[in-house]
Amino acid sequence: MSIREIVSPFFAARIVSEKRQMEARAAAEKARRKAGAPHEIFYFHQPDDPYAVLAAQLLQNLTERFDIKLTPMLVPPPADNDAPEREALINYSRRDGAMLAQKYGLSFDDPGRQPDGALTALAHRILASAIAKERFPEAVCAVDRALWQEDTGRIDALAGEFGMAGEAETAHAMQKGAEMRRRLGHYLGGVFCYAGEQYWGVDRLHHLETRLHALGAYIGPEPFAPLKPPPALMARPGDEAPGPAIDFFLSLRSPYAHVAAPQLFALAWHHNCPVRLRFVLPMMMRGIPASFQKQTYIMRDAKREAARAGIGFGRIADPFGKPSERGLALIPYAVSQGKGEAFVLSFLSGVWAEAIRSGFNPGLKKIVTRAGLDWKEAKAFLGDESWREEAEENRKALFEHGLWGVPTFAVGDIAVWGQDRLWAVEDEIIRLKEKTRTQG
Repeated sequence: MSIREIVSPFFAARIVSEKRQMEARAAAEKARRKAGAPHEIFYFHQPDDPYAVLAAQLLQNLTERFDIKLTPMLVPPPADNDAPEREALINYSRRDGAMLAQKYGLSFDDPGRQPDGALTALAHRILASAIAKERFPEAVCAVDRALWQEDTGRIDALAGEFGMAGEAETAHAMQKGAEMRRRLGHYLGGVFCYAGEQYWGVDRLHHLETRLHALGAYIGPEPFAPLKPPPALMARPGDEAPGPAIDFFLSLRSPYAHVAAPQLFALAWHHNCPVRLRFVLPMMMRGIPASFQKQTYIMRDAKREAARAGIGFGRIADPFGKPSERGLALIPYAVSQGKGEAFVLSFLSGVWAEAIRSGFNPGLKKIVTRAGLDWKEAKAFLGDESWREEAEENRKALFEHGLWGVPTFAVGDIAVWGQDRLWAVEDEIIRLKEKTRTQG
């Protein structure tokens, strides 16, 4: 058992503690009231990032629905240690952004490439000028649209309407935005920051809106509802017709895999779909770095997403290194016994919600036996290294989908990343089933 596994429950408990969060929120609100300050929302925009393009389309509605002060800032792309496999990330974000836009009734079409670099620089200068003139919400969507359409005539017209900051002034504005983003605890574009917490993009805006509503800042029509609530899963009745197989790419060290797994297995059961467990080594164990800010945000975000789904989270025994490898070694055995899903659920819940130390035999035994497996049989597989070949094959298959992180789900014609894309998995299952019925 590693030192990391021993101390991680105490460190993680501080990061995701609900008590500490409530105390921090109360202190921030008390300080705001004492100072007579508004509810100030910092928004960080990167015009060549599809997620920021989508988030910006909700700014006007947000300011109309809440008594807030919106402070927009320009930011550059994330640093290398926050954007592994940058080219793949950029390509995927366009595809994902287009799918997200269609689902949420927003506007973004994937042109198959990033906007021209010179036009992007002009967009930065126009938006820097709009911020200085306090006209950013009025300008941003038009600038983003012209940039992605590479409409030079429209860019020129917008420059005439909103002005264009100098290159040095724009560079200073972006540096200032990057420093503020870092100070407020994030690393991406399209993120909202309010009173110590961060909300990335359209997917997490509902958390911010709910918090503002609880503070009495909502001034929109009643009853209150978030602008873009998360799509509901399993809203339609299931049926007994066989559904398509779902490839579930996971690692045992991903908090989002823990949040995804019970929802995915329920979804698969609902639609009578088999699930293939495609386990891989965790990214950091594959040499892919992540900044402290990124790791901290992921933990806190996974906590609130778990709470939304009714999944336990927060008593954590980080399975970095050998603890993960011990768990991965047992997945093929569990699958051979028809207990693959049960073992994955038991392991993920154990390390992310119950602080069970999987690097220590008593902890792993508990994980194994409650999944319905025999501990004496299981122990024999801990020294079998053949799982590494399967993990590597799964990693290659993941990269063939244009992805590198987990949880990823591949079904039919789609491959999507993240527990917040399970609605896309369900949409594809329904499409394929309807196609089968029509052809039949």
